[in-house]
Amino acid sequence: MSGPFTKEQMDMLYGKAADPVYYMEQQGNGFVYAWVNPVCMEIFGIDLTGRTVEECMPRELAHEIHKQYRIAIKRNERHRYRDYSLFSDRGTAMETELTPFRHEGVQYVLAITRDVTEQKKIEEDYLFYQSLVQNSVDPMLMISADFTILDMNPAYEKTFGVERQEWIGRNYDDIPHDKQKFFETGKLLLENSRSTHKASSIFLNRVKSDGREAKFSASYSLIKEDGIIRAFHVVFRELTNELLLKHELKRTENILESYKDALNYAALVLIWDISGMIEFANDNFKKLTGFDSSELTGMNILSIGQAIMPEQQLAHLQSVLKKGEIWRGQVRSLKKNGQPFWVDATIIPLFDVEGRIYQMLSILFDITDRKEMEEQLHHMAYHDPLTNLPNRRMMVKHFREMAAYSRRMGDQVAVLYIDGDNFKEINDQHGHEIGDEFIHQFARALERSIRKRDVAARIGGDEFLILLPGISANDSRSQIESIISRIQQTLKDGWIIDGQQFSPTCSIGSALYPEDGSEFEELIQKADHALYEAKKKGGGIVCFHGEE
Repeated sequence: MSGPFTKEQMDMLYGKAADPVYYMEQQGNGFVYAWVNPVCMEIFGIDLTGRTVEECMPRELAHEIHKQYRIAIKRNERHRYRDYSLFSDRGTAMETELTPFRHEGVQYVLAITRDVTEQKKIEEDYLFYQSLVQNSVDPMLMISADFTILDMNPAYEKTFGVERQEWIGRNYDDIPHDKQKFFETGKLLLENSRSTHKASSIFLNRVKSDGREAKFSASYSLIKEDGIIRAFHVVFRELTNELLLKHELKRTENILESYKDALNYAALVLIWDISGMIEFANDNFKKLTGFDSSELTGMNILSIGQAIMPEQQLAHLQSVLKKGEIWRGQVRSLKKNGQPFWVDATIIPLFDVEGRIYQMLSILFDITDRKEMEEQLHHMAYHDPLTNLPNRRMMVKHFREMAAYSRRMGDQVAVLYIDGDNFKEINDQHGHEIGDEFIHQFARALERSIRKRDVAARIGGDEFLILLPGISANDSRSQIESIISRIQQTLKDGWIIDGQQFSPTCSIGSALYPEDGSEFEELIQKADHALYEAKKKGGGIVCFHGEE
């Protein structure tokens, strides 16, 4: 297995993952499976390792996979796409997250696929529900448990000749007496539904806006929270064929009930108003975060769990929602006890009959385990496993940041290339176990010797790098020598392993940015050359670039 990760590392991270994980290596114009987890083998019935995508997938699907991989590589950032064809025979929708990265000139892609069938169903059901209510030709009402009219759709206004603004917020007792007779039958049914907790349908006569009396069916669905009925959703339909209409009403009821059940079962749900004040949180949210719904009601969404979201992501979220579009992304927040958690969030703006946004519906899925595995993988990719110091790839990132700051401040960055003297003898005389502990203690000694803003890294068996930012151009030599002196003294003090004292020495080569070079690799080469000169003079010697 090639690349920056060993098979053992991938097995440890993703071997027990419930989702399929593919570690791909680009070869020419195609991609080869470098490693897959056991779930993939169960799905495909063969070991994909070493095979190309074309060998394992139908032609059209392989073409689509190549297309998505290239999008991720071109953008050089994580990329998600949904695939409905690979498991279409199971009626399953899958979402794959691609993470591209390069190592020693070779392109790799880490692909993690998860089942989003339930989430896709929720999104589709919600869109259907929104369309059903706002665009339906059937009159619809939303009535609270205390018989206050909460909302009505345009079809209700048109059919019965009423104006929404005159009716919203009015209780049954506030309706004019000459109108109450039209609601009496429905009120009795709602009272019965409240006691039995069962949805019902009835037939009743109502006067339409043209003055003609017509027969309607009215279907009442219960809206519950924590087992308590909070409101009723009422759908009217003018009767033309009563038997057919009963069947259609039952189907509509089932769709609405299925949507609500699926939403509450599969996801964490939050609803807040346009100002950000939380109006509803389901039981799943409490199970994950520890916040009770009574605590959340009235809180601002931005303060819940001290949500952690970069300003750029927050600005993008707000701009998307203001346009009335659905926003999707990953958000890190804190539980009530202070522990962090991650959610995959879908936030949907809800519109009133005038087309204005009045609420936000947030559907959240817990992805904490997956994010922790990703963070562990990222740490392993940029750190030395024996010493936990940064590796060469991480030092490139640190150098770019330090160089940019140095250009703004007008100072310098020193590069120290350190090689332990006679380290091979440690392994030869004491064995590899003590040799590994010796390297670990050597790394800790370097960390104790440098300043907080300095960074030490291990780049080879007994080779280390140290970056020293903020070096004054007028006094660079003495500043660097002061830090090197601390390193040498700390090594001289040494440490004890298995009852034996070790006090090693090291040889050091140094180069300066930007005086000796402007690129990281150039400075490393010059510091390495200075180290070579120091090694020729014997152990414990320091040489600066340009010295003979």
